[in-house]
Amino acid sequence: MKYAKVQEEELKNKVALDFFGGYDCTEVIEKIDFAVKAHGVRLIDSYFLWAEAKAAQTDICEMLTQLVLTVGKARTFDKIAPPPFLGCFDREKIAFIPYHAVQEIFYQSDFNWKVTPSKRDTTEFRQVHSLIKSILFEESADGSRQSADTYIFDFEKNEKE
Repeated sequence: MKYAKVQEEELKNKVALDFFGGYDCTEVIEKIDFAVKAHGVRLIDSYFLWAEAKAAQTDICEMLTQLVLTVGKARTFDKIAPPPFLGCFDREKIAFIPYHAVQEIFYQSDFNWKVTPSKRDTTEFRQVHSLIKSILFEESADGSRQSADTYIFDFEKNEKE
């Protein structure tokens, strides 16, 4: 395994270097684990990616759910223009979904944003998890399960991509 037995901070540094070397991955935005933007750009909307990172192998839907709840709780999108993609990664894989695919959930009037994003037994976590799962794994015309708008890569098997 490419990133076996590394801690979360080390994993973020290695992913930044190995896959986003031409970009700035040093900024910490609110409670978002990982952000990618162009070097030297000070524009509000210069981010390409906000992502959740986990050192241990973790379910993609759970990581993305936690990220959406983190962004929604802090209302980060009201302070900084959101990037085109949200993502997540652990020691074996990285996944991306378009921000616009989850945008609607941030504007629900009856949603409790006070929940802890990492608490998996809440109604809110289950609701967002269900949405994320449908975005990632919608049934397509050719019978495949992965949505055309999402990207999931195994660090070893899909390194070239």
